[in-house]
Amino acid sequence: MEKFNIMVYGEKVHGVKWGDKTNPNVLCLHGLTNNALGFNEMAENLKEDFHVISIDLPGHGNTTGFKDEQSYFFDSMCTWLHTIISSVSNSPLYIIGHSWGAAIALHYCSRYPQMVNGIVMLDGGYVQPSDDPSTKLEELLEGMSEWVNENQFRSIKEYEDKKREEIGRWSSEIEQMVHADMCIESNHVSMKASEDTVRAIMKALYLQPFREVLRDVDAPVYLLRATQPPEAEAIRNEGADLLRAKLKGDCRISPIPETGHVLHWQKPVEVNQEVKSWLIAQNSHQLNVHNPR
Repeated sequence: MEKFNIMVYGEKVHGVKWGDKTNPNVLCLHGLTNNALGFNEMAENLKEDFHVISIDLPGHGNTTGFKDEQSYFFDSMCTWLHTIISSVSNSPLYIIGHSWGAAIALHYCSRYPQMVNGIVMLDGGYVQPSDDPSTKLEELLEGMSEWVNENQFRSIKEYEDKKREEIGRWSSEIEQMVHADMCIESNHVSMKASEDTVRAIMKALYLQPFREVLRDVDAPVYLLRATQPPEAEAIRNEGADLLRAKLKGDCRISPIPETGHVLHWQKPVEVNQEVKSWLIAQNSHQLNVHNPR
């Protein structure tokens, strides 16, 4: 694993990369309040066949946050991301996105289809905040504010214990990721992602639904989705059916048994193998298309 920094609009963007840069590029986009190291276990599994690049999105990890909420809306976010992609890859790449990262991937592909060979979505890009008509934006934003402000801890161990319970397993890679999520001071631990950042992202997700751009996404898509809690299965099934119906390109969907929203941490062996097999198959298809016998 190699750390790197690049400058975009005069601000630092931090990332990590794995593997040989002559291999096909895979860009990883994490979810809300997470960071680039959320993909470290997956990247270790992919690095023999792909050059894996994972970035801290704005206001997360060690990447500077945007100064205004409009910059988190998808038009601006995709322009920002295109600047990064243009600097790390001179050819189309694959994108793996978790949650918010999956929504970004769909919006980006709808605007820059020539840059995307395929998208893997980890429990994201198929259920959106505005799906429930009873959910009002202000109530949603207030809930996000409460969530951020409640996530204050007396020590990093207290936060580790919370994440261990949430994920159901632990590893040195998860520990690295968990530490990169938080600001750690002598007697206080809090999220690096600020309340303003979290609210701006949720506002963008609510007001700019990814479902509106699915008709313009012609890259193949593989959704791996959660199955827990069971009472949310009806919503998940409806979202998955709409995704398959609206996407312009091919779509594969796999429910992963006994997993919640962080399925790639909960079932890394199963999820990583599914992702690797799909990416290898897609890349083989790309090679055959461009180099027919």
